Amino acid sequence: MVTYPISIARDNYRGANTKKKSKAAQTNSAASILESFINEKLKSQEEPIYGYDYHEISSQTGIPLETVQELCFSIDCGSGGFTAIKHGLTYEKAMELHEKS
Repeated sequence: MVTYPISIARDNYRGANTKKKSKAAQTNSAASILESFINEKLKSQEEPIYGYDYHEISSQTGIPLETVQELCFSIDCGSGGFTAIKHGLTYEKAMELHEKS
């Protein structure tokens, strides 16, 4: 499970190939948008434990699903999404509150 804040890995290509530079710039732009979007969601999360679905993130950001899956895999290695703990809670407290609800 993840907690706020998350970070998404960037493409560090620094070579001379203009196609690869352009692809890296596009990837890094999408990563920045996703990182900001997800961190806002995590910061305002009300539930002690919540599952975020890549399809939902894709439709809300307008970033293609395949891109979301590739970039967000670095968050928690999930193929369809990730689970997060509410900001400020420990794992144990989140589980306790989740079981009560």
